[in-house]
Amino acid sequence: MVAYRGDEPQLDVLAERCGCGVQRPDGHGWSMPRARGQMHRRSVTRGGMALLVSNVPWSAEGGDPALAVALVLEVDVSRVRAATLVKKSLDARHKRANWRATIRLEIDGEAALLARKLPGVRAWTERDEDRYGGDRPVVRKVWPAARRPIIVGAGPAGLFAALYLAEQGAKVTLLERGCAVEERVIAVNRNWQRKAPLDPENNVLFGEGGAGTFSDGKVYTRRRDGDLGYIFRRLVDFGADPEILNDSYAHLGTDRVRAILPRFRQRLRELGVDIRFSTRVVDLLVEDGRCRGVKLADGTVLEGGPVMVAAGHSARDVGEMLVRAGVAAEARPIAIGARIEHPQSLIDEATYGKPRGELPAASYRLAHNPEKGRHAHTFCMCPGGMVVPATQHPQTVVVNGMSFAARRAFFANSAVIVEVSPADYGGEGPLAGYDFQARIERAAYAMSGDDRAPAQRFVDLAANRTSAELPRTSYPFGIAPADLREVLPAYVVDGMIAAVRAFDHKLAGFAGPDAVLIAPETRTTSPVRFLRDERRESTTVRDLFPIGEGAGYGGGIVSCALDGYVAARAIVLTEGT
Repeated sequence: MVAYRGDEPQLDVLAERCGCGVQRPDGHGWSMPRARGQMHRRSVTRGGMALLVSNVPWSAEGGDPALAVALVLEVDVSRVRAATLVKKSLDARHKRANWRATIRLEIDGEAALLARKLPGVRAWTERDEDRYGGDRPVVRKVWPAARRPIIVGAGPAGLFAALYLAEQGAKVTLLERGCAVEERVIAVNRNWQRKAPLDPENNVLFGEGGAGTFSDGKVYTRRRDGDLGYIFRRLVDFGADPEILNDSYAHLGTDRVRAILPRFRQRLRELGVDIRFSTRVVDLLVEDGRCRGVKLADGTVLEGGPVMVAAGHSARDVGEMLVRAGVAAEARPIAIGARIEHPQSLIDEATYGKPRGELPAASYRLAHNPEKGRHAHTFCMCPGGMVVPATQHPQTVVVNGMSFAARRAFFANSAVIVEVSPADYGGEGPLAGYDFQARIERAAYAMSGDDRAPAQRFVDLAANRTSAELPRTSYPFGIAPADLREVLPAYVVDGMIAAVRAFDHKLAGFAGPDAVLIAPETRTTSPVRFLRDERRESTTVRDLFPIGEGAGYGGGIVSCALDGYVAARAIVLTEGT
């Protein structure tokens, strides 16, 4: 802030030029008009101002934000009143790995005016306060005792919907067909070790936490403001590393997701949520166009509402149940393909130009948009991870990726997927995509003859020959040599080949002999969308809220959590008094 040294009109001109407030001798200050998107009043400090400084050199080990920003601005650190790290990222362009930070800075007024002239420095605004500051104020209303919400599915959408509703005083019942995470992990590990058969109700896809429990646990977003701030801060409350609040490419890792879920569950129970595991919903109770409850597999009827259906993208029986109950739906496009696996060291050297040393395991996000042909891109890249089985149906093969928080495994993998439209499904109706996926998954099982995954070196796929031998991979059930053209549609294979060749120009060796394709990756998202209004309520069945990835909205932990939270907030604003 600039000291008062003249008449008010001159000060107004100065404030407009420098984007800061002004301070009168009596202690009263001005800030720029709110309509012009200028600084939040909390950002104006006596004798100084708050700035946002980007592109500050940073260290992987962290450091002192005040000293780091003082060096960039070439000011004495004593003039820095406060400095807070709000975001960090790794810039590995041109094979030069450098950490960069964005820092909130409070600095003496004179130094602030000089700093504002530098690239990457601007005033801290109200939007920044929303983006990097605390939660939005909670709107609390009196919840009507007669309304008892029922939530189907304890993945990210269902968990965050239950949390917000319970925080507002609702008596929530949360139903999950699988088990609590502790039992779920044991069951999955026994299956992968071939000590127990696949449990159709408790597996990699079904159970507490949803499919994201066995994943890399990515929480990538470009923003942390408003509603997203609620999601991220609750994750930290339940045990996530606070680094996720400022890391541009934050991830949790499957091990940390498993540690967060019991604390999340404990908080829900403290708020009075009735959580029931191993409880499968088989029907909706709909009368006069309104959902008034659900029917369970054991015949029990639970009355209540609103009913929120937060099943994942693989709960095909739930999708069929919704259509049977009259919930409007439409087929939607998806993308399918295979997992491509490389030694992590290959990706590190292609990214950094040398072995990574103390740098994090390198990752990538690649896309191919040909003038002719189908769009393709990488999906759910898992540095230092493994390829895992991802089906709930016996005699089918589906693959996905997973990594632990440390990302220290030998391999890197991601899906290389190609766009598929509803016209490709070969059937009519909103659920035709389910049948399309199932045909490919059964063909993959038939190709190997067991639960091994069909696999092929990329160089062999491109040369139209079956791989004579395959290297060791991370897939726990093993892989079987196969011609992937007999598993995946020809347009998908052609799109994958074109994409991998293009990616090789960005990451040397991506299309080399070390690249192995493990198929099929069919469950990237839901092939059906259930139609909703602006409150996320079904357009055809009142009191029914399809949410999350299985409903055709969201695509990962954060987006699904956000969808559930926003739907719950809309319900609170309507229901409460």
